[in-house]
Amino acid sequence: MMFVLGLVSYHLMTMTEANCSPKLDNGLMEDLLTMLIKFKGSNYRDIPAFTASLSAPKSVGKHEILKFDKVWTNNGNHYNPSTGIFQAPKEGLYQVSATVMSAHGKDIFVKLWQNETKMVGLFPGTGYSEATINMVLHLKKGDKVTVRGEGGNLHSSSHYYSTFSAFLIS
Repeated sequence: MMFVLGLVSYHLMTMTEANCSPKLDNGLMEDLLTMLIKFKGSNYRDIPAFTASLSAPKSVGKHEILKFDKVWTNNGNHYNPSTGIFQAPKEGLYQVSATVMSAHGKDIFVKLWQNETKMVGLFPGTGYSEATINMVLHLKKGDKVTVRGEGGNLHSSSHYYSTFSAFLIS
């Protein structure tokens, strides 16, 4: 919202200082007002989005879905911390990310899954090493996204080193 207001202010200042034709000014103002009305009509609470973290260290089994239990944001409640599953409420492009940290002296290997398809793996290395994945995925309504273990030990604590997030872009 601040960006849009800044953009409107900039264009209004430009128009008052420049010698533009009234036709150009009116067209530009109409475009800016249309953009503001569209933006104001949307509510950030309507945008599917979540961020969750692990609150404790964990030994991870093969194909085990990680349950990120500390939920920071969960617009629409489409992430279930009891199952570790994010389910897309509608079709669109989603930004999905995960960060994991290996436990002291241990390795961890996890993969991001879309439904039953392995997407990308994370292997941060041994002992307090982190790896992050950021992907834009085209999800259909009902698609499920999870982070699943391939084996190893995750480090986390009340400092929340391992996280999982997604939000609708468009």
